[in-house]
Formats: sequence, structure tokens, C-alpha cells
Amino acid sequence: MGAMKIAFVGCAHMHANGYAAELLALPAGSVQIAGVWDRAQARAKKLAESLGVPHFPSIDKLFRTKPHGAVVCSENVHHMADTVACANAGVAVLCEKPLAPTVADAKEMIAACRKAGVALMTAFPCRFRGALVRLRDLISAGEAGEVLAAVTTNHGRQPGGWFADPMLSGGGAVMDHTVHVADLLRWMLGREFTHVYAAVGYNRFDLTRKAVRNRKLDDAGLLSLEMEGGTVATLDCSWSRPAAYPIWGDVSIEIVGTRAVITADAFRQRLMLTSAGTGRQVYIPWGDEAEGGLGGAFVNMLRDGRTPPVTGEDGLRATEVVEAAYRSAETGKPVKLQRARV
Repeated sequence: MGAMKIAFVGCAHMHANGYAAELLALPAGSVQIAGVWDRAQARAKKLAESLGVPHFPSIDKLFRTKPHGAVVCSENVHHMADTVACANAGVAVLCEKPLAPTVADAKEMIAACRKAGVALMTAFPCRFRGALVRLRDLISAGEAGEVLAAVTTNHGRQPGGWFADPMLSGGGAVMDHTVHVADLLRWMLGREFTHVYAAVGYNRFDLTRKAVRNRKLDDAGLLSLEMEGGTVATLDCSWSRPAAYPIWGDVSIEIVGTRAVITADAFRQRLMLTSAGTGRQVYIPWGDEAEGGLGGAFVNMLRDGRTPPVTGEDGLRATEVVEAAYRSAETGKPVKLQRARV
């Protein structure tokens, strides 16, 4: 089989550039980027020109190139429509997280891809991060014993742009940062979430207030979670990092078990540079990239007809936690999760 033709359906998300770079870094002949389409034509043109590929004025014209798969990196609220369009065209999907801002949208995406017989993969790049793969291996080998609790973080800074518009993002920090860790805990422990309690703050940080203007957006969140078997977890998912912070954010997990406590920092592979040129300390990453093997896994899935290593259902389960967190914040009470059938 020749090169896998990959289209970019939407490029609003900042990760679109990283995914494109990762695909192009695969062995020669593995991938051909078919082109780029986005609702904002200037944005599509910019990415396409940087990659040396065509951009298309309509999604239908992009599909005429007969891509094998598509990377959906549009704004969160457009994930469902774009994924359904791909499915109707017979194109497999790698969809940026969150899979969708609502459970209803996620279910429709899964159903459309299933009906069309195309694969749906959720972009959870942290699953391919070396430190987190090692942590999962240790847990699976019983090194921690019975896992009693997990203390986790996914901090960052307010990204600005459409992220600050809930009509496009579907939510703020809780939407943006809960899904990564929710997915990691499910993946590592093999358990589902049962209850969510959330304390959420709005417009608490300066970057958010500048970005949202007169809108209300959650930028601080602390979640208390319970999983099957009684395992409990906490997650700080806040956009609490200021503009001068040396790195964008973090993903850290501390597993507390009956035999051991194991900690992992997904982005610890870094050098610190103090420079008069930047006026501050800057961390320079080395080693495995944040996207890790995500793009390669998608291409291998297409080429070999494999089941997606991160499924649409995985994305749905993470969205369920997000929806429950927002309901908990509204009511001030814990929310019992009702897992949707797919």
C-alpha cells in the first residue's frame, strides 16, 4: 500500500501544526497530506502554505482528493459536524480533544462513524508520552499494589482566541484540561468514573479577564473524582499559569497504592535556560514530544486496518466527566455519572 493520504479538516486548534509536523516526520513515503480546509480561509491558507500543500474553499472539494483519513482540529463545537462530514465521505477521523463538548455530540459522532464503517480515534497524545506509559506499566505490574488514590494536575495558561469564547469552545479550563487526565486514569487503572464533584471559578486570572472581555468563562477548577472500586482522585485543571511562566503547563500524576506511591511528570524532560534575550527563565523540551506516537498510531491504524488505540468511546467517557463537573459546579453537589450506551 502506498502513502496514506491525510486531510486536515479545520486547523483552529494549535495542535494542528504539531500533528502535521509529526506526520511529515514519519518515514518517507508513509504519508501524503492531501490538503487543508477550515471555516476561516485565511487560517487554512496559512497552514497549507507552511506545509506546501493545497487549501480548499469547501470541505467537499477537499474530500474529492480521496483521503484515507482526516485530522479534525476545528473549534470544539464544530467537531461533531466535521466528523459526521468525514464519516459520510468514508474518511476515517483523528479528532482533537475534547471529542465533543457534549455527550450528545460525542454519541452522534460515534454513531455516524460506526454507520459509515470508518474508524474514529480521539487525540489523547498523553497516552503516548513515555513517562506516562511507564507509569501505566508499573501499575499493571502491581508495583503500586491496590490503587487507593490519585493526585493529578493539568495546569496551563489561558490560550486566548476562540478558547475564550464558550460559543466556540463549549467551556473553559474544565473543558480543556479535564479530558486528558480523565482519560489517563481510565486507561491506567481500567476503571470507570462513578461520581464527580467540582469547584469551579470564573474569570479568576488576568489572562482570562483580558481575553473574555464581558463574557464569563471558567479558568479555575478543582475536581474530586470517584472510580469503580472506591479509588478516589483529585484534579487541578486550572488555567492558572501567567504569561511569564517558563512552560505552557503540566500533566502530573501521583498514584497512591497499598504497596507504593508512584509519581510521574509528563513534561519533566526539559532544560532550563535563563536568557537576557527572553527576560525570563524558559524551559526547552527534549526527548519524546507531547504528541508522541499519536500521528504514527493513526497512520498505522489506517494502513493495517487496526482498531483505534484511543477510541471514540474513550473520548465520550472523558466528556461525560466534563459534563458532570459542570453540573456539579452549578448545583454544588456531587454528580453520579450515568454512562451513555454506544
